[in-house]
Amino acid sequence: MKGKIKTNPFGASPLVRRFASTIAKAANGAPILDVACGSGRNAMIFAELDCNVICVDINLTRLKTQLSGQASGFEPSSRLQLRTLDLVNDPWPFKAGAIGAIINIHFLLPTLFPCFAYSLAHGGHLLIESISGRGGNYLELPAAGEVKSALEAGFHFELYEERKVGPKGSNAVTVKLVGRCISV
Repeated sequence: MKGKIKTNPFGASPLVRRFASTIAKAANGAPILDVACGSGRNAMIFAELDCNVICVDINLTRLKTQLSGQASGFEPSSRLQLRTLDLVNDPWPFKAGAIGAIINIHFLLPTLFPCFAYSLAHGGHLLIESISGRGGNYLELPAAGEVKSALEAGFHFELYEERKVGPKGSNAVTVKLVGRCISV
């Protein structure tokens, strides 16, 4: 593993950039899963760290476009496995303990949490960053404490932040978390 991220040509999330080296090392060679990968901006950071990354999304067009336009001299495509997956309707395809880390940015679907815990290797990281609370986004965000209570039995949180959003009286929060799987 190269160990250091040199640049941010892909526009990766600051949270991903902050924890990428730690997550890559802890994955111990197991693949990293980028859930709802979009353009692959976060997957590319892990590919740069010599990790194998499984990129899943319902539509991989943005990622394929990103890869075909890659002119930076860095060739991440050999480290990326692209997989079309409808995360809402398709069955979860990943085996128990087979994934070294899961990155889930801007697509918060709590029904996937048990799948994440099932597929993560013991000690593997889960990094989640919800969408922001701008405009009406608060309607799609969880209630305060909801994500933490859903995950705390199977994860040790290295970072857990909630920020209240929405109009007065709303209990919606944005969430940023990095947790290490303690389930067996």
